[in-house]
Amino acid sequence: MQTRLVPEDQWVEFCNQFSRDHLGWPATIEVLDPESGPRHIARDLPLSGISFDTKGTRPGSLEISAGDDPDCQVSHVVDRPLYIREIEESSGSVDLQIEPGVGPATLVHLRGPMH
Repeated sequence: MQTRLVPEDQWVEFCNQFSRDHLGWPATIEVLDPESGPRHIARDLPLSGISFDTKGTRPGSLEISAGDDPDCQVSHVVDRPLYIREIEESSGSVDLQIEPGVGPATLVHLRGPMH
């Protein structure tokens, strides 16, 4: 397992490259609320992309989109993120942990593309 903290000044580039590299990978998106427990936003939907909306001097929000069927698409927004961690598993899976300034963290788990 390899973990890295993505430097804040590289978030836009990172999200763009990550989206290209992992497009279509099965994605599970969870909100990790310490009070109510994990809440699944999506389970094994193909990743559409991760984008960043920058506002002012600090990035404003990160949006994660998954699903390729119009009836089953999910979009999850993390406002004012403080940290983005990328965790690469030896199995080929990749996790992103996004921690906002306020509220619960979001975990995006991607399994390698299905063949």
